[in-house]
Order: sequence, then C-alpha cells, then structure tokens
Amino acid sequence: MRAYVFTFYGMACLTVMPSLVELCVGATLAVVFGERYTGPVVRVLGIIGQQHCVRECNHRPKLCRGVNYRKQELLCELVSAINETEPKTDYVRIEFDQTDVTNECRACSTDDLCVTLSSKKVQCIRDNVIPNDCTSLHNINFGLPSGLYTIKLPFLNHVTVFCDMETDGGGWTVFQRRQDGSEDFNRTWIEYKNGFGDLRSEFWLGNDKLHHLLSQGTYEMRMDMEDFDNQTRYVKYTSFNVGDESTKYTVTISGFSGNVVECLITMINNGTFSTWDQDNDIVSHNCAYAHKSGWWHRNCVCANVNGLYLSGETTLDNVGVTYIDWRGRFYSLKSTQLMVKRVT
Repeated sequence: MRAYVFTFYGMACLTVMPSLVELCVGATLAVVFGERYTGPVVRVLGIIGQQHCVRECNHRPKLCRGVNYRKQELLCELVSAINETEPKTDYVRIEFDQTDVTNECRACSTDDLCVTLSSKKVQCIRDNVIPNDCTSLHNINFGLPSGLYTIKLPFLNHVTVFCDMETDGGGWTVFQRRQDGSEDFNRTWIEYKNGFGDLRSEFWLGNDKLHHLLSQGTYEMRMDMEDFDNQTRYVKYTSFNVGDESTKYTVTISGFSGNVVECLITMINNGTFSTWDQDNDIVSHNCAYAHKSGWWHRNCVCANVNGLYLSGETTLDNVGVTYIDWRGRFYSLKSTQLMVKRVT
C-alpha cells in the first residue's frame, strides 16, 4: 500500500483526494493515506466524519497532535504522539501543528475542549468522552486495533495503557507482559507500585494503577502463556480485585476456567504482594527473594510469571517464568500476558 502525503502550510482550505474532505485549518497539516499513528490514542470518537474528526483535534490543542481516521467505520482516533506509525490500509493519518494555539485555549486543561462560540468568544468546556478502561474503548467500536490508549483513572488522572482488542472478544487492559527478556522483573516495592518497562514490549503496569482500575467495577482476569515449542495455554477468572497499598495490594480471585490445571486460587487468593525488599508472605522465608520476582507470594509460587527470563529448560528450580502445572519447575516460558476486562 503506497502512502500518499500532502503537506499544507498556514491558513488554508484544502480538498484532499481521494476522500474529498475539505479541511479548513490554521495549522500545518500532513495527511498520509494507508498509515496510522501508534499512539497513545487519547480519545476515540465513533460515527463522525473526517472533517468533524479534524475539528475534534483542533478543539484539544493541549492533548492532540494528530488523528487516525477510518472512513469505513467513521472512526476517529485522537493521538498525543506522532513519532511512530504503522501501515494500515484502511486508515488515513493527519498531523497537526498546534504551536499557534491562542492564549485562551492554552488556559484550558487537558480535560477541556477549547471551542469558539457563535459570539466569537473562546471558551473551555468539560470533555465528556474520556474512557476509564479498555472495555469502555472497545464498546465504542469493536474494530479498534490493539495498542496504546490513554484512559482516566480515579485519583491518578490520565494513564497510558496497552489495550488488547483481539483476544477473547477484546476490551482487555493489559497489566503484565513478558516476551523476550528485555526487562528486569526482580524489582523493588516502589517499582512494582509505580510500574516499569515498555508498554509496547515487557512491562508491569503498576500496583497503584491496577488497584484504581479495578476499583471501578467487577473485572475478570485472563493470563495467556506460550512456551518455546509454540504451545499456548490460558487461565481465566470471573472475578479479580486488588486492594490499595495499605492492604499490601491484597488480591482476591475466583471463578476459574481455562485449558490448564488451575493453581492461582489456592496459592494467591487473599494474599498480599511481596518484593525482595518487602516480605509479606506467610512462610518463614522471603518467597520474592527466593524466586527472584515481585508477586502475590502468599505461600510462595505456582506461577512465577515475573521470574527470571531463562528461555526454556533450566537447572534453576522455579526461578524462571514458570507455570508448574504446565511445563514444571525447571522450564522458563517464552511469553506471558495478564489482563483484565470489566464485566459490570
């Protein structure tokens, strides 16, 4: 798919082929067909035209640097970063230069729309389309791709997350991923509290973020695993919740389904989180230190998904990325992904 690029400067009114959409803007524009910004996507608006989509970006000068638009679904994605793109044949991406924003608009917060009233007066109006999880985004349009999106959580305000929009119906907010050993998961309490890693690669979202996310309703949890023989397994739970830091991020989990023997309910339910520098398990030694991972080490571990990345067979006992009831204590898995989806 060839990407057609059109760049416009200054105050202009242009008709862009082949979409025949007239854009009247006071900023630099670059329009590319067949590509999409990878985000983060800060707002998703459904059932609107491309010209309307452009205006929505202009109304959010502090938040929006460009848009992804998919004409077939009338889907508008506003993005805050334009440095990375991906090929998407059914998309057009449009870049904005928001450097000439008026002082009145600069006074608006990132949660406001900056609009010009019929009286020509500029006013900040509260934005009412801020999603609170990936489930909300998925409900706007089932065709949204997996990737980075910005949501708004209680007390924490704007948080960028990775949304899995494909697995098991989509709408999942991912809070852990291992895939190549690029990230060290033998981290401190503070690091697990705040989160670490690269949301496009390996990461832990953060226990504070996970708590506030799950406080918004009832969430199910799914964990997907893959070994180096390209076999896959998953476990899924109908209810998953994590307390705040004062509870040591106590986890409650129930309602199992999946295609491998279950172990998490027995091992972590009602357990507190532990790291090598904060021992909160119920055994005499520090499980987090012994197994090289931060986790809900209530009675040590049956699924050491945050262990060392040891790439398959190993002589080290349950310190790799293990799921004992599948590949055993001496096999470190290729990938894991843990994610949650709101059900009520």
